[in-house]
Amino acid sequence: MNDVTPDSAFREARARHEAGEVEEAAALYRGVLASHPRHADSLHLLGLLEVERGAMEAGLCLIDEAMAIAPGHAIYHHSRALALRSLGRRDEAVEDYRAAVALRPGSGELHCNLAIALTELGRRAEAAVHYAEAAHCAPDRPEIWYNLANALAEIGPAAQAEAAFLRAIELEPRLVEAQGNFGAWLMRRGRWSEAATRLSIAVRLAPGDAAYWNNLAVVLQELGRHTEAIVCYESALALKPDLSDAHYNLGCLLHLEGRTDHAVARHRAAIAADPRHGGARIALAMAELPILYDTQEEIALRRARYAQALDRLAESSQDAEIAAALAPAIGATQPFFLPYQGEDDRKLQTLYGEFACRVLARAYPAAPLAAPPAAGERIRVGIVSGFFCRHTVFRLFLESWIAELDSARFELIGFHTGKTEDADTIRAAQACEHFPREPSTPEGWRDAIVAAAPHVLLYPEIGMDPVSGWLAAQRLAPVQCMAWGQPETSGLSTIDYFLSSALMEPDGAERFYTERLAPMPNLGLHYTAETLAPQKLDRTLFGAEPYAPIFFSGQALYKYLPCYDAVFPRIAAAVGPCKFLFIAFAKSEAVTAAFRARMERVFAAAGLRADDHCVILPQMPQELFIAAAAASDLILDTPGWSGGRSTLDLLGADRPIVTLPGDFMRGRHTAAILRRIGCEETIASSLDDYVEIAVRLGRDRAARASLAGFVAANKHRAFEDMDYIHALEDFLEAAARGRLV
Repeated sequence: MNDVTPDSAFREARARHEAGEVEEAAALYRGVLASHPRHADSLHLLGLLEVERGAMEAGLCLIDEAMAIAPGHAIYHHSRALALRSLGRRDEAVEDYRAAVALRPGSGELHCNLAIALTELGRRAEAAVHYAEAAHCAPDRPEIWYNLANALAEIGPAAQAEAAFLRAIELEPRLVEAQGNFGAWLMRRGRWSEAATRLSIAVRLAPGDAAYWNNLAVVLQELGRHTEAIVCYESALALKPDLSDAHYNLGCLLHLEGRTDHAVARHRAAIAADPRHGGARIALAMAELPILYDTQEEIALRRARYAQALDRLAESSQDAEIAAALAPAIGATQPFFLPYQGEDDRKLQTLYGEFACRVLARAYPAAPLAAPPAAGERIRVGIVSGFFCRHTVFRLFLESWIAELDSARFELIGFHTGKTEDADTIRAAQACEHFPREPSTPEGWRDAIVAAAPHVLLYPEIGMDPVSGWLAAQRLAPVQCMAWGQPETSGLSTIDYFLSSALMEPDGAERFYTERLAPMPNLGLHYTAETLAPQKLDRTLFGAEPYAPIFFSGQALYKYLPCYDAVFPRIAAAVGPCKFLFIAFAKSEAVTAAFRARMERVFAAAGLRADDHCVILPQMPQELFIAAAAASDLILDTPGWSGGRSTLDLLGADRPIVTLPGDFMRGRHTAAILRRIGCEETIASSLDDYVEIAVRLGRDRAARASLAGFVAANKHRAFEDMDYIHALEDFLEAAARGRLV
């Protein structure tokens, strides 16, 4: 305060100002200044008043005049910063906020306002420091902890962000923004149950906020609570009919429910609400690929529609604004269900790949690539996957790569782009020399990969993990390879090699791939057999008669094409009383119901009742999956797309496995495994042969027992193949050093 004592007129002016009576306050301030022109406090508050009512320049001049008369007041710098922010002069505003903080370092409000200004400039790390100072100065103010949480949510560390959210909520449980944003933060980390708790509170506190309903629906969808999720999406859209994200998310859920045409309609509604919704534009194409088909004829129709949708997608990407919106959405939905149609997909995958690579190449500058490794230098191998956790992809590939590749030759860098972390994640982090944990966005992972400068990037699959799908469509390393975690060509020009299996590929398989085919020895993997506690199931659980054979067919339901449905009633008609065990689709009861309806039709056409023969078991833990197979007499592999990891694990049931090799690698996994262990008797040469083998073994208990004994004695040959590891090491070295011809 300056040396002029404020009089009663100044006190009255300030009281009117604080009461919102701005005209009266302005008149009183001017009255003070008329008799005391150097009354700094009146100049300052009149300037602030002018700023508050939009006269920024005039207000700034008055504040500057006050500061010239009485320098060194934190509140003056604070008001000047407010004026500068309002004028868009944010860098200058930050400097005044810094001056205010320096003069009054114990003010939580000043630290908080400085942090807000820094956030507006994108300087989040600095902002977080000042939010933390504000929280230290004013530890009981929930809004400051909430702001700190939001800042840390963007930059980490994650534990500190979580603690800040919890502190804000502890101080004020009804702070809906904290509950909602904490729920969204938990969503991004795949902590679905905790997110559901927070978002349920948010919708109770703010039932009119469509965004909270939409986020809660996403979480419920991930938890498998589809009916509740649909209600929440509809609640969001009732509040805000043009909420494009809710239309898009609901479309994705309806696709999972098998309601393909409804899904398409929702994605179109999302685009109508926001023509630049890149995710909806891509999902509109992917929704043309159903999870399950009602008839074989439907495949050709959907395939044609998908091709047309890809053409429209590519055409739309010619628009610069739409292309910019499409770029971050690449990978969010991918053509995962395309190869389950049982056709040669190279042409369609090429169309998708050209679109994805072109859009991303326009959106991001070319990444600097590592120079070739020097003589004697270890080769840096980056492994990119969303499945560094207990998952099929980890068991098939990641587990052996990180454990068996020679550390004297290779420096392994793991990029875990998924949300699930468990004991296998920890094991992977310990096995890799570098395992960054903080990036939470695709762009963050891109930067992390570029910074690591790998000589080779390995993708165990492309088509399942969204972030991997986005990264794979960019050139981030001199050599980029994919394995057969999703046994389908990627169509991406950025992927150089497809690491396959010599035993699984048919003659002339190169024509099915856009990548250069690199068959690895034998099964093309080093797999360790499951070690599970033995479980025994009573056959009566399946309703089978005492001596009636039980056929186990426990593959994912989307592997079953309608053209093969008739094998089951054909077997039943020849064998007599018997049971077929299937596994329900985990993500949708509707898809399971559609499969059941198909079985009812095909059995009825053969004069049989599906209910007498078909048992659809619920999803179950791995040990019960094996136990169900062990309680059966015979395992029936799915024609068209055979078991991979599931067949390797089912060897533990010591049962004969009947398979029919398909035209593509994805339909030849089981045949390759059986050849590897020397059990070729149950590899069929045709669909009729498949049925005949199943019928013969269904009738002949002694033959089944003999084959079961052979499987038990020889299954070890399928596991822990070091020939594969040595071949992979030699391939990686040759590829990195440019020695491949």
